[in-house]
Amino acid sequence: MKKIGYIKATLKEEIEEQTESLIAVGCYKIYVEAKENFNPHTKAKLAQVLEILHSGDTLAITRLSILSSSVQSLLDLMFTLESKRVTLQVTKQNFLSSKSYNLDELLFYILEFIEDIRVEKQAYGIDKAKEQGKRLGRPPKLTTKEVLKAIELKQNNTSRQIANRFR
Repeated sequence: MKKIGYIKATLKEEIEEQTESLIAVGCYKIYVEAKENFNPHTKAKLAQVLEILHSGDTLAITRLSILSSSVQSLLDLMFTLESKRVTLQVTKQNFLSSKSYNLDELLFYILEFIEDIRVEKQAYGIDKAKEQGKRLGRPPKLTTKEVLKAIELKQNNTSRQIANRFR
C-alpha cells in the first residue's frame, strides 16, 4: 500500500505549495504535470500514475481541480480509481474517497470543484489577454490630454471643481 502524489501546475497554487502538502500527508513519490506541456485532454503523468496504482494504494492531490477540468471527466477518473480499489485523498478539501458522505457534503465538494475550475479559467484568460497586450478593465473616462489638463487645473481648483468640469 503506497501513497502517490499528483501535481498539476496551476495559476492558483504553485508546485512548491502542492509538494509540501503532499509530503506532509506521506506521499513517497510525487508526479508533476509540467505547465508547459499541459493539455487538459492529454495528461501524460496522470496516465503514468494510473498505470502504477494497484489495489489498496492511495492517490493524493491537493484539490479536485488538479485531476480534471470537467465534472464528467472527474467522475470517470473517480470510477476508474474505484474499480482499481485505489483511494483518492484530497488534502485541501479534506476528502477521502474511502469515507461515506451525505448528499450535502458531496454537492459541496462538486461546487468547490466547479468554482476552482472557473477561477483557473478566468485567471488563464486574463494572463493570455495580458500576453497579447490587451487592456483590462473598463476604458478610461479621460483622454491623456484631459488628464494633463486636470493636473494643471489642480493647482488653482478643488478636486470637485475639476471633476465637474470633465463630466
